[in-house]
Amino acid sequence: MTEQAGLDVEQREHVQVAHLSGEVDIANARKLEARIARAVRNAATGLVLDLSDTRYFDSAGIRMLFDLHERLSGRSQELRAVVPEDSLIRGALLVTEVEQVVPLHRTVEEALAAMGNGAPPAA
Repeated sequence: MTEQAGLDVEQREHVQVAHLSGEVDIANARKLEARIARAVRNAATGLVLDLSDTRYFDSAGIRMLFDLHERLSGRSQELRAVVPEDSLIRGALLVTEVEQVVPLHRTVEEALAAMGNGAPPAA
């Protein structure tokens, strides 16, 4: 049985930061994706998905990243993921070349800085 995944969302300037913990697999990936997508306001620059406390991430989780990227880019919003160097899931993300679509960062602060500190798009 899959352990329940935890999700906490906070706003930092014009960016939503979603902290995902636990395990992500076929049993919960779609529900998590829907919850995360609903949390990103239309006025947000984008989303930083913090996977620092995620212990397991299977192909359904990887698919969730690609789907979130597609959904957000359709609204001109960015998606960046936080995956520390020593993360248990980093290898799976690198092997599947997720970083070709979703930039990977070591910390939330690094991801926010890469997004221009969450500043709204220039008019």
